[in-house]
Amino acid sequence: MEAITKLYVNMGERIIQNLESNKIRHRTKVSPGLWIGPLMGFCATSTLLYEDHSYSEICLLEGLTGIGLIISCFILYILLSTNNVVVKDFQVVYFLPCIVTSTLYLLVANKGLLVSVAWGSSVGSLSTWGVVQVMSQFPSCFTVGEATAVTHGLVLFLLSAATNIPLRYHLPPIHNNDIATVILQVGILYVLSLCLVCKLFPRLRETKQFYAWIFVTSALWLFPTLHSLLDRSPILWIFSYIFSKPSRIFLMTIWSICFLLSWCFIIHKLNLKTKATTSDRKVFHVLASIVFIAGLIWEPVLLYTASGAAFALLTMLELFRFLNIPPLGKILHQGYAVFADEKDEFVSLTPLYLLCGLSFPLWMPANDTALLPLLSGVLTVGIGDAAASFVGSNWGKYKLNGSRKTMEGLIACITSQLVLIYILAGFGLIEDKRHLFRSTFAVIGVSIVETRTEQVDNLVMPLLMYLCLLL
Repeated sequence: MEAITKLYVNMGERIIQNLESNKIRHRTKVSPGLWIGPLMGFCATSTLLYEDHSYSEICLLEGLTGIGLIISCFILYILLSTNNVVVKDFQVVYFLPCIVTSTLYLLVANKGLLVSVAWGSSVGSLSTWGVVQVMSQFPSCFTVGEATAVTHGLVLFLLSAATNIPLRYHLPPIHNNDIATVILQVGILYVLSLCLVCKLFPRLRETKQFYAWIFVTSALWLFPTLHSLLDRSPILWIFSYIFSKPSRIFLMTIWSICFLLSWCFIIHKLNLKTKATTSDRKVFHVLASIVFIAGLIWEPVLLYTASGAAFALLTMLELFRFLNIPPLGKILHQGYAVFADEKDEFVSLTPLYLLCGLSFPLWMPANDTALLPLLSGVLTVGIGDAAASFVGSNWGKYKLNGSRKTMEGLIACITSQLVLIYILAGFGLIEDKRHLFRSTFAVIGVSIVETRTEQVDNLVMPLLMYLCLLL
């Protein structure tokens, strides 16, 4: 075991040295977090195994892609730890995950040869070479493990969109979940493409050109595409869906109250002109947990739609802030100065990590996932992390070995999660007693890992908890 640990540490050190020699800036003063890299692939494959024989085509493809992502991760790490390698260049060894993934698509998913090779090559390239490009474009924002997990998540999203959207030109969606998926996929692709275009064409970063581009592309591409895919107006469908049931109106009221409370808290901190502490930021964790718990219990499809829309909105707001586009740019910069985490170098990733951590289980292409795995993000970063921060910062006295975290915070983290789980079980929302037994050990194990890791909690812990609750 000691030899394996030493090998792991040495590999991480060599990777960081090679990245620095290639002028790629790793997030400072933290370990590379290599163990995070294959988590996204394991989660995708585990979702397919969990679904057994009830999986959809997209679930099958993403499960197979997960195998390719795991292979890509190990190939990338081995290459990055090799001396005298130009890491930004595309390497021949990257064709190995391309070949494996293409073969899986062809033989297991029964895709045609051309489609299998095209998709397999794209997945293999993006999940290896793409990780290095992400770290290069966003210096000091990621560790190697974080960049791998983020890039692999993007690969899974692009694959899902490439599978689903062309299908809808011939077969418009009928079920609410399918309609919401089309709207979110097209909307998020639009926002991501807007970010890419602003990167490639600096002239579009000017205020007039920026707004003109948004107006033209929305009028000529975004809404016509959605209308063509859905055979209906996406805006009218959203409003009719929300107001078709009293429970959805009630849920929207609760969410609106949570939004107003968070907005009042932001205004309060801005007026004080003081830097927000870690405990201050946990207010958003608690409010977000209320939103997600209520949504998962009563209206999962509405929550799914809202979470995807929130991701697109947060990404769009960050683009406004980064480009300093009036009138929101200056206001968003003020909020960034107050609430930015020490991990936010020049891009505000913490809010996106929080939203993705809470939403990730809901975004996986599963049909009958139990409530507990869907609560993975809520348990870890919504409830447990907030309780640990509050108790540890106010009453923590006994430091854990080799960590800034306290024993009191760890106990609060574990206890708060177990209390929520057993309350839900008491209301009959968790019927399988095996899930309670498994979740108890998962909560304890993941909470201990959280005290030892230097990686971004909002990103890592939900993935690990989801994997533990699914296996």
